[in-house]
Amino acid sequence: LLEQYIGPVQASLAVKKARLLSATPSAKPAPQSPYPTRYQLDQPKLELLNHANLFCREGLDIGTRAFLPHLPQALGALRVADLGCGNGVLGIVYALGNPQAELTLVDESYMAVQSARENWQAIHGQRPVEIRAGDGLAEQPPASLDLVLCNPPFHQQQVVGDFLAWRMFTQAKAALAKGGELWIVGNRHLGYHLKLKRLFGNAEQVAATPKFVILRSIKA
Repeated sequence: LLEQYIGPVQASLAVKKARLLSATPSAKPAPQSPYPTRYQLDQPKLELLNHANLFCREGLDIGTRAFLPHLPQALGALRVADLGCGNGVLGIVYALGNPQAELTLVDESYMAVQSARENWQAIHGQRPVEIRAGDGLAEQPPASLDLVLCNPPFHQQQVVGDFLAWRMFTQAKAALAKGGELWIVGNRHLGYHLKLKRLFGNAEQVAATPKFVILRSIKA
C-alpha cells in the first residue's frame, strides 16, 4: 500500500517482530476511493449508500432483508429508534410507512452515522430526525421511546458472542416507555427469544425464515 500510494519502500531489519518502513514520495496519479458504495433495494425501491467500514457495505445484509417486510406500519406519532442503525435502512424504510413517527438513528460508528444521514436526506429530505453516534441508547432518557428496531450484531471485530445484543436489549428496555416494544431480527441458533423472555418477561415470534426469526417484546 505504501508503494501504491506514496512511492518506493525500504524495510529495516526486524526487531522483536517489528520493522521500520521508509517510503519515498514519487509522482503518482491521485488515488480514486471506491467509497461510498451504493446498492439498490427492490422493495421499497431505494438507492442506499455505504461509506467505508460498514457491515455488509456492498449490499443489504440478509438479516435486514428478512426484517424489512415485517416492520410495523401506520402506528401513529410514535417515538422510534433504529438501534445500531448502520446505513439507516431500518429506520428509513420504517419512516416511509409511518409518516407521523419521530425517528432516532444511532450507531457507534461515525461512518455508519454519516451514511445514515446522507441516506435519510436523499430519501426523506428535510423531515426531522435525530442521527447520532454513541454507545447505543446509553444516552437516551429513560421511558422516552415507544418502539425500538434492532438487528443486533453477534460479533465485535474478531470477538463472537451475544454480549453486544444483550447490552442493546437492556438499553432498549430502559429507554422504552411502559407498553413500548422492541422488535429484533436474529439468527435462529442465537436463541434471542430466551434472552428477551428473561429481560422483558415475554417474546413473540412475528415471522421467520429458515435462517432468521423476527421477535417482539413488550415492556410491562
